[in-house]
Amino acid sequence: MKMLLMNFFKIRFYVFLFSLSPFFLFSQPLSLSECYEKSEKNYPLIQQLELINLSEKYNLQNISRAWIPQFQLYGKASLQTDAPNISLPPPINLSIEVPKDQYQTYLQLNQIIWDGGQIRSTKKLIQAATEVQRKQNKVDIYTVRGRINDLFFGIILYDSQIEQIKVNLKELQRNLDKVTSYVELGFANESDMDAVKVEQVTAEQQIIQLSTMREAFVAMLSAFMGEDLPPDILLQKPEIIMTQEINNRLELLLFDASITAQKVQNMQILFKNMPKIGFFLQGGFARPGLDMFKTDLKPYAIGGIQLNWGFGNLYTIKNEKRIIENNIKQIEINRNLFLLLQTIQFKQQKAVAEQYRKILSSDDEIIYLRESIYKASEAKTENGTLSISDLMRDMNMEHAAKAQKIVHETQYLKALYDLKNLYNN
Repeated sequence: MKMLLMNFFKIRFYVFLFSLSPFFLFSQPLSLSECYEKSEKNYPLIQQLELINLSEKYNLQNISRAWIPQFQLYGKASLQTDAPNISLPPPINLSIEVPKDQYQTYLQLNQIIWDGGQIRSTKKLIQAATEVQRKQNKVDIYTVRGRINDLFFGIILYDSQIEQIKVNLKELQRNLDKVTSYVELGFANESDMDAVKVEQVTAEQQIIQLSTMREAFVAMLSAFMGEDLPPDILLQKPEIIMTQEINNRLELLLFDASITAQKVQNMQILFKNMPKIGFFLQGGFARPGLDMFKTDLKPYAIGGIQLNWGFGNLYTIKNEKRIIENNIKQIEINRNLFLLLQTIQFKQQKAVAEQYRKILSSDDEIIYLRESIYKASEAKTENGTLSISDLMRDMNMEHAAKAQKIVHETQYLKALYDLKNLYNN
């Protein structure tokens, strides 16, 4: 009985821990790199990469089986209008007539001895073409990072704005307490209190709007990551980084792989026009057999070496090579165009990041001046020389300056990581 009770409480304890697992899972702030990694693993195109690898494996296995002896079964029955007929007069007195109905069935074994390197070159072509598919797949998967940047920094911006509005609400409550005391002393009226309350309700509405948008962004981020993120998930704010002007985009590897595939195909043109040497063995039954003068159904066997060299492809070799040369030139043109567009986009994005950096350098000065104006307005209000409405205006201007700095900080940070993402650094 004691053991049953212990097992019961142990099971209840594990169930309790399991119920808390989401809390422990997301107790640490979620980083941008984790979002990248999980989103790429969850992206449907990642499954395509597994299929590409399997396809390469099966194709290589099929090509390798060309070295395995090949068996072929043949059968034929024919009726012809005429056949050899030998008739010798006496004293030999011999008459031989080949039957007009003939039958043949046999099994033939073919074994490649030398294929001119075509099987080996075909394997290399399969590997090169598969590598192009892999690189293209990785390029397609990499595009998800741009969407993750939009969602991740959007959530960070909403968090910062909500926190700033909460600070504003505390300030509004402090002003409301002051105005309430002024009303009690007869220095202010009810309309002054209403002016402050309107600002409070407006700030609370802003929090509701921002919180709703934040939840939507978290839901979209959850879909990309394939995990149920809690609505109040905390995000780790990335550090400010400096990106080097070194282009590591995966498209460049894709261009290299495409050129390699074309060069391998160029080599295969030579190998497919080489002679093929093989061994064959044929055995079966025929009427007539190898001795055409014996009209009974007889077994027979033939074996030997055979040479196969087709010259038809020699007429198209030059054009095939020219086509491949044109393909390589086209890939190089696309590569140069891609690099040019990347350089232009990098300079534009770098200018945007520099713009936000310069704006940020003056935000603190604006906030300092707005704070000074607001403090002066508070003193004037206490002296009765400034209305509550004017005080609310100056307070809103101060809060707007702080909110603007928050937006600029997030925009600057996102611009830096977009720049990093642009060159895959």
